[in-house]
Amino acid sequence: MSRRRMFLCALALAGGLQVAALIPAHAASYEVLGGRSKTSGWRWADAAFFAAVGDARPFTLGKHPLTWAPDAELGWIGPLPATAHNVHESMTHPVWMAMGGARVSGFWRQAFFGFDVALTKNRTGALSSPYEFVSTLGWQGTHYVLALRHISNANLHEPNLGETMMLVGFRF
Repeated sequence: MSRRRMFLCALALAGGLQVAALIPAHAASYEVLGGRSKTSGWRWADAAFFAAVGDARPFTLGKHPLTWAPDAELGWIGPLPATAHNVHESMTHPVWMAMGGARVSGFWRQAFFGFDVALTKNRTGALSSPYEFVSTLGWQGTHYVLALRHISNANLHEPNLGETMMLVGFRF
């Protein structure tokens, strides 16, 4: 087994134990997500997340019935290889994050929109503050998740390159 796969398995296991304390044991689902993250200049890094999503709760927006569910996640965005171009941007180490927020669904089939606030360990040229805002547009099936996610500090701290990623994963 490669070092990357061993790391992702360890992340999922450790994340599951830590996130389980944040969401009640009767959480509606758990998710393991992985993919690639892009920052400016077409620089790509690996990304992995473990999420616990709580039970859906109904609410209405005008005449539209929707649902929202609390979520908590642990995440990792990997380092970029050191090059002459990125060594000064401190992009050569991983970023760990813990985040919490909510998902809203019911506006179109099984699509959802999520908004979370993240606390980060380590900083890079893309994620340059100890806090970040996370917005996710995704689709969830019975056992699968597909998500487009952006993480940024909303220009509250410079630089503010952010990370944008496509994630796929499993729900259980």
